[in-house]
Amino acid sequence: MSDSSTVVAMSPKVRSRQNRTRQRILVESARLFTANGFENVSVEEIIDASEVARSSFYRFFSNREDLLAQIVRPVFEQGREMLAAAPVGDAGAVMDHILHVYLSLWRDDPDAMRVSTRVGGVHFSIFRDVHEAYRTELLRLLEQVAAAGILLNGDARQTGGLIARIATRVLETYADSPRLEELFIASMRGLLLAPDYCQRALPEGPTQ
Repeated sequence: MSDSSTVVAMSPKVRSRQNRTRQRILVESARLFTANGFENVSVEEIIDASEVARSSFYRFFSNREDLLAQIVRPVFEQGREMLAAAPVGDAGAVMDHILHVYLSLWRDDPDAMRVSTRVGGVHFSIFRDVHEAYRTELLRLLEQVAAAGILLNGDARQTGGLIARIATRVLETYADSPRLEELFIASMRGLLLAPDYCQRALPEGPTQ
């Protein structure tokens, strides 16, 4: 077997190992950022927690800010895509879809979701564009819900602000419960929707 054949044969293994290393750094850094705050976590601490070489860190990330961007940006990018798949016409189904988007993001990566809601200030510019795209899509859907008269406060922008502030906190509260989905949906409905609408049966899940 030639040397070039050996390199080709090994490439998938190398890529797989590198992907695992990159993912381990993302997971451990998100955990550290959540526990201690982005400003208080050094590259050295991330390297130690991830059990990788310094060269491995810099193979994937140019600095902490680049690492933060690669944690947070996918949350808003994926969330916007899922929001865009909301059903048309039924305001209640639209609201339930929004809530299930938060559930899906949480199940995919709870620490990344925590970080995305807790980083601001000078670091917000790192993901401002994707956050604004997500917020625009969310507001578009909430305006449909508001027009149907089923929001408790009747205001799409206020409701969007409430969701941004409380959704992750509610998910954290019920994270260890086998009834996570049921409790999250019921709690959010109770906070956001008119009382006479909150008793409607839970849906199966978000529209794909």
